[in-house]
Amino acid sequence: MKKNGFLTFCFAFIPGAGEMYQGYMKRGLSLVMVCAAAIALGSLFYPLVGFAFAVCCVVWMYSFFDTFNLRGQLLAGTAPEDDYLFHLGYDVSLERLLKTRHKLFGWVLVAVGLYTLYDELVMDFLRELYWNSENNWIIRVIYNIMDQVPTVLVCLALIALGAWLVRGPQQKKQDPADDPFEPFEQLPGQLDFGGEDAEEEERHDGHEQ
Repeated sequence: MKKNGFLTFCFAFIPGAGEMYQGYMKRGLSLVMVCAAAIALGSLFYPLVGFAFAVCCVVWMYSFFDTFNLRGQLLAGTAPEDDYLFHLGYDVSLERLLKTRHKLFGWVLVAVGLYTLYDELVMDFLRELYWNSENNWIIRVIYNIMDQVPTVLVCLALIALGAWLVRGPQQKKQDPADDPFEPFEQLPGQLDFGGEDAEEEERHDGHEQ
């Protein structure tokens, strides 16, 4: 079914909406999720606001032109099948994804929980002390230091991640027990030349005696 060109143009300004309007729900949902994740990170972690804005701009530009490219493919009859941008089809369920990446999801939840506790409890308490004790320089110093903790932690995490990517995954040392080459074992029926030589020497010594 041919979609209205004016409505397609209007929906193209919303990341993912143009694809969804033309029936590509998985493709559009992927773009919406990327924008939503970037906005959530930018709102939770102030140092990532610029990064989140850049991600949203890239996704918006891709979605805008992808909408019209997809429309042309549909009119020409050469449109591809609908699929997630991250290749999460029906064979990859949410339960399976959580089982394989449960540690990653766990650390993300821990980080979000700690930041929420820090911002809503610790910093609120320090703000009250900061505004109610203008002449106490110790509280002002503590407040300024604690206010920069998220920025420092995010910078350290990015540095650690970059160093890990540069170094690459380390190969595990091979366990000798896992060596595919097994020691040579004597096959049944194989001649033991060492044993026969010993028996001949014993018989020869007996004859000499």
